[in-house]
Amino acid sequence: ALIAEDEAPQRQALLAMLAEAWPDLEVVACEDGIAALEAAAAERIDLALLDIRMPGLDGLRVARALPAECLVVFTT
Repeated sequence: ALIAEDEAPQRQALLAMLAEAWPDLEVVACEDGIAALEAAAAERIDLALLDIRMPGLDGLRVARALPAECLVVFTT
């Protein structure tokens, strides 16, 4: 899974919720859209939780660049 959220408290809350719901889920957390795309290129991402407003690339642009089979949730 991928979390892209530029605000640390929200990013940590999302990480905690995913860890509680799916303890074995591997999660990559990023602070901006560019880092999110780099992580998605390096890892197989099935689920992406994306903030819409982020520095660099916004969540909508990140979502468009992800594979079609990736589930996207906007967390704005």
